[in-house]
Amino acid sequence: MATTSTDRPYSAPTADTVATSAPRRRALPRALGGYALLAATLALHLVLLLVVFPNTREDIVVRGFLQLTFHDSGATLVGAAPYRDFLLEYPPGSLLFMLLPRLFATGYLAYRSLFFLQVAVLDCITVVALYASARIAGLRAVRVLGLYSLAIVLLGPLVDYRLDLAPAALTALAVLAWQRDRPVLAAILLAAGTATKVYPALLLPPLFLDYWARGQTRRVALAALAAALALILLLSPALVAGPQNVLHDLRFQTNRHLQVESIWATPPLLLHLLTGYPLEVAGRNRALVILGPGDAWGGAGTPALALVALVTYGFWWRRCRSGHDNMLLVGTATLVLAAALLSKVLSPQFLLWVIPPLALLPLPRGPRGGRRRAVAALLLFLAALPLTQWIYPLHYGELVRYLTPAAVWVLALRNLLLVLTLTLLLSILWRSGGRQGAPAS
Repeated sequence: MATTSTDRPYSAPTADTVATSAPRRRALPRALGGYALLAATLALHLVLLLVVFPNTREDIVVRGFLQLTFHDSGATLVGAAPYRDFLLEYPPGSLLFMLLPRLFATGYLAYRSLFFLQVAVLDCITVVALYASARIAGLRAVRVLGLYSLAIVLLGPLVDYRLDLAPAALTALAVLAWQRDRPVLAAILLAAGTATKVYPALLLPPLFLDYWARGQTRRVALAALAAALALILLLSPALVAGPQNVLHDLRFQTNRHLQVESIWATPPLLLHLLTGYPLEVAGRNRALVILGPGDAWGGAGTPALALVALVTYGFWWRRCRSGHDNMLLVGTATLVLAAALLSKVLSPQFLLWVIPPLALLPLPRGPRGGRRRAVAALLLFLAALPLTQWIYPLHYGELVRYLTPAAVWVLALRNLLLVLTLTLLLSILWRSGGRQGAPAS
């Protein structure tokens, strides 16, 4: 008679069972250590975003966006339509994150506290997503979470006063869903991020390419359909306003002049210091921009972004057939940094988009793995963050009112560090394109 699982006789453990049980005994302390690291990181971030950052020096430069969202969300709650009754200079999905704190706030101070709480929740979601992605990719979670936490500290209180952690969290969750082979969920999350801040749309083509290259055309179609439906739903507030009002808002965005902090503004600013090149910094379309012949430099932004995106897609396509490897993480970091950097508008909060994917940047082993380039890219980006905080908000008036040499040179150095970071990421893609990814740590 066959022996069942309940009456199987006891047998002494063999050498094989002892060998396989030892890793299991070691796995439990490692898992507990990982959860302890995650809990400590979450606690640190809650202290930073709910206690430290809200109680730092606050001025009109920092809190201007918060007052704007308080006004726009309040107008929406009393029946005003965005784009039609008031100018909403952000995609419709961002309005959801403006509204949530307003639903429970009776005044500005209450809204301020609830806004900070929402940002802290988005930050914690990002931390958990990074931890899970690191485990799937075989990266050291302590390094990933440590880099993310350090970058948040270096960028400073600005993190609390902007909504850019919303698309960053959605993108981090999309990358996690992609790693777990859930393309439909990844597409929905990227569509939600696109409706909030546009730039996650750059990740939709490689998502479709990945599954197309593996012959999973049905999943590509389902993911594309899910993304389209999610976009239609999240962009529906724009339909209420009517096409004429939406087009007016789009013209407001596309007709912007060259923002003073953009990398494309650096050459005319330096020429102004060194040769007296004519320019003026003035307020236009709710931004401080360059007026004069230097404004033409901003026209290079869109072609440069398109070129970087196409090059990245090309390298990605060559690696799609090898399945999920480090190309997903390196390609994501490259595309997000390019979106933040190459536009003619480079607000300091855009760097929040880049922090999560760069924290997940693999450090390949081997002589040709690009480890030194990856480490250099991380160090350069981290060095750019305190310079960003020095410029905005600490010395912003010196830059936009007086164009002092110190402010201009610090801005130029910050922008140079960011350009070098993007160059290193592209070099990593170029060296790894067409070869199987090396192990990473």
